[in-house]
Amino acid sequence: MNSLARYFMVIFLITISLSSIAQFGTVVVFAPKGEKFTLFFGSKSKNAEPSARVEADNPGGPSFKIKVVFPDASVKELSKMVFNRPGATMYYKVEKNAKGVFTLESTSSEWMDEVKTTGQENPTPPPAGSGSTDKKETKPEEPAKAETGKSAKAAGCDHPMSDPDFTGQLVDISARPFEPMQLSAAKKMTETHCLTVSQVVLVIHVFDTESSRLSFAKFAYDHTYDRDNYSDVKDALHSDKSRTELDRYISEKSK
Repeated sequence: MNSLARYFMVIFLITISLSSIAQFGTVVVFAPKGEKFTLFFGSKSKNAEPSARVEADNPGGPSFKIKVVFPDASVKELSKMVFNRPGATMYYKVEKNAKGVFTLESTSSEWMDEVKTTGQENPTPPPAGSGSTDKKETKPEEPAKAETGKSAKAAGCDHPMSDPDFTGQLVDISARPFEPMQLSAAKKMTETHCLTVSQVVLVIHVFDTESSRLSFAKFAYDHTYDRDNYSDVKDALHSDKSRTELDRYISEKSK
């Protein structure tokens, strides 16, 4: 009788797990400034006509690749490996960073208010593909300040984490149910391993809140192999205030 009870308990747990996995949820990709694009999951397009907003059902699985392709072939396409959150709506924003390059970033919500957006930022969005006109709007001297006095790598950081090991850890971090748990796990991994800048950026994209992104960007600085490229981490932050604070933090540590 005891064995029979265990059997039914296992069947029940498997049913619950499959039900949870089946809730694939939704992926929303949007461009706040109205740039149009075609969204792909793997090799399958999700919109027949280029659009500034595309919503599609999550294809399921532990992870899947999304790709953004612009009508102007001269603009580099964007791609990202997404670590699944079953049953959730996941938002990704297509927008130019401080260097005038399009990025695809995770965000906690969708905001399509173009009046508010253009009111906050002085540069007017040029036609897709005109990357050279954006460069005069950026502040190239800021990364230079942040980089001044930095060593090429952190002390004791001789061997960065291998990509397979890092991917396994990143999947585990993404699977944590709450962001404070994700941040704690990310810091624990970083404290015991040496990361590359590109790995730090991938971890930052896991977080939905800017406070967590900034907190991890600061923490990871002392555990990053190629710190001369840390301006890429700054670009992964969403607000100018966070970028300025990270610059200040790095400058203080470089003294």
